[in-house]
Amino acid sequence: MKHKVLIMRCSEYDPSRIAGIVREGMEALGVEPRGRILVKPNVVLAHEDLFTHAFTRGEFLDGVLSAVKARAGGIEELAVGERSGITVPTRFNFRNAGYMKVLKKHRARAYYFDESRHVPFRLGRRESLHEEIFVAKPVVECDFFVNLPKFKAHPWTRLTLSLKNLIGIQDDRHRLVDHNCFLEHKIADLQDVVRPGFIAVDGIIAGQKMMLTPTPFSMGAVVMGINPCAVDTVCCHMVHVDPDDVVHLRLASERGIGPATLDEIELLGD
Repeated sequence: MKHKVLIMRCSEYDPSRIAGIVREGMEALGVEPRGRILVKPNVVLAHEDLFTHAFTRGEFLDGVLSAVKARAGGIEELAVGERSGITVPTRFNFRNAGYMKVLKKHRARAYYFDESRHVPFRLGRRESLHEEIFVAKPVVECDFFVNLPKFKAHPWTRLTLSLKNLIGIQDDRHRLVDHNCFLEHKIADLQDVVRPGFIAVDGIIAGQKMMLTPTPFSMGAVVMGINPCAVDTVCCHMVHVDPDDVVHLRLASERGIGPATLDEIELLGD
């Protein structure tokens, strides 16, 4: 069976429009969130003037939370969690990204992973860098994980999409470990921590060149799926990048996490 990935047209940050698109995507993929739902955006750094296109927009988060609530089969907890860039307080970036009013609107809890307890997660693969890895406790305890990456370029890994977005489930103490030439391998390791739930990529305005101060590119798309390798493979082709050149994607695919070729993917949507 092929992995389904949807590319849907969305030209502006309209929360109601985004909610409709994401709800349609969830229905097409048979996704029904339930239990302890954790939503993970990319908020490496946020500021209205200085870092305008570096993060998953607040309007995007707003629309996704609306869709999640509409599709949920029972919510025990609805939460948004992230660890911003190293040394930068996540609370600061949530406020700058406009997340606080979104959280209040949807009565969602905020988890700042730089303030959360971290617990060991055992890695069972021979290819893993270490036998265990430390991640934020809310990540391990959630029943349904919603991954909301920002479609951006990255100076080390070529692209930062759904696979790379999991870097933010660690605090500084553990994030700095292997955040060097082994970064791509660590990204592949982190995929074993999170069970597939739902992915929606904010590609309405994508980011070129740099990850913190990207040049905006109006892509006008929301990309959705369940498997991170499948979603990232499609996103690679959207910007003419060979998936084999994205090392963490290749490593994750070689570990059986998902496909890295379009032959194994069914494209849907617009």
